[in-house]
Amino acid sequence: MRVIFTMVMLICGCSQVAEALQTCPPGTPRIALDSRYSDNGSNTVTDNETGLIWKRCSEGQSGASCGGAATAMTWSVALAAGANSKFAGFNDWRLPNVKELSSLVEIGCFGPAVNELHFPNTPSTSYWSSSSSSAFAQLASMINFNDGHVFVNAKGGNLHVRLVRGGQ
Repeated sequence: MRVIFTMVMLICGCSQVAEALQTCPPGTPRIALDSRYSDNGSNTVTDNETGLIWKRCSEGQSGASCGGAATAMTWSVALAAGANSKFAGFNDWRLPNVKELSSLVEIGCFGPAVNELHFPNTPSTSYWSSSSSSAFAQLASMINFNDGHVFVNAKGGNLHVRLVRGGQ
């Protein structure tokens, strides 16, 4: 079946598959309501519950609608991206720990499991946290924003990044 799909894609010249739209089943409780966040007007968003200030866009994206492709990077490059960021005139950006990153998960939705009004065009893929595995130094925690589940991944893998400031 995989061979047939690949052949069809090559024959028709279809190189991209349309991305699925976010699904929020009726009756499923929502926790990341629009009112939970404040738009700071600088492509940053404050989470009024945690006090954390987030970059509206994933690394590699820009503008009010977070256009462009999100950049995937290794864990060490993601840590450096945070430490070196001067976004919106601040120099204290960092990679969030797993608890902070999981606070963005909208459990009432999937594909992506995040508030799309305040974090538009978030890829439904995995994002690095700064939290290393306590059992295996070569692994770090990540959140899959398709469904909000927490996993660990080899630090040499390429995952997406969203930076934060404040908290800890």
